[in-house]
Amino acid sequence: QLDREVIARLHEWGVKDKKAGIDARIIFYGPPGTGKTLTAHSLSRSLKRQVLSFDCSKILSMYVGESEKNVRKIFDTYADLTRQTKTEPILLLNEADQFLSSRSSGVGSSADQMHNQMQNIFLEQIEKFQGILIATTNLLENIDQAFSRRFNYKIEFKKPDQKQRLTLWKMMLPKNAPYAEGFDVEKLSTYPLTGGQINLIVKNTAYQVAARAEGSFRLEDFISEIQKERSGSFEGEKSVGFLSH
Repeated sequence: QLDREVIARLHEWGVKDKKAGIDARIIFYGPPGTGKTLTAHSLSRSLKRQVLSFDCSKILSMYVGESEKNVRKIFDTYADLTRQTKTEPILLLNEADQFLSSRSSGVGSSADQMHNQMQNIFLEQIEKFQGILIATTNLLENIDQAFSRRFNYKIEFKKPDQKQRLTLWKMMLPKNAPYAEGFDVEKLSTYPLTGGQINLIVKNTAYQVAARAEGSFRLEDFISEIQKERSGSFEGEKSVGFLSH
């Protein structure tokens, strides 16, 4: 849609109105740390556009009517920025799970009714939106069908395989740091981590190593941080109960 020849064909075929702008409403979905937000910012750089970003988890308000106002404010802010800058930034809605989740049916509680009302406003705004909108979410299967139909593209971000993890480790490991003899980066790639987790582990390990008098990176330093990250991760099932003595 950014190519003039493509646009000319779409106009000729009657698929796109000549007054209409870009129509790209996109969902990036997949586990945390797989690069959804990073890709949105990378896309903005390649298109030479600004990003107007909102954290949707912070939009929901405990006060009656505030959430609806906050939803409208997202799109009003976008419209104001577009008018002032005479450009169309990319609208990025991070962690949009709550906005896009299936709406409650029936009477329900007052909280359910308010949530449905907020989602109806969000649906209405998406319907009218022209430009590039990217919503990130962890779970596509929970998305309401009414929302799913409004998005042109649904792009899945999967966890990296071992070959991809090896590339990520090599990219993220400090280039100018000393490494212990026998340091094997391929061993690190065997752990099933996301790019976001690898990035965090590299930073945390660097802080630990830099604090030592002998500051070389050892394999066990990384493995220790990997174990901490995996034990503290909220992914997967955790056992909950009482300790018996």
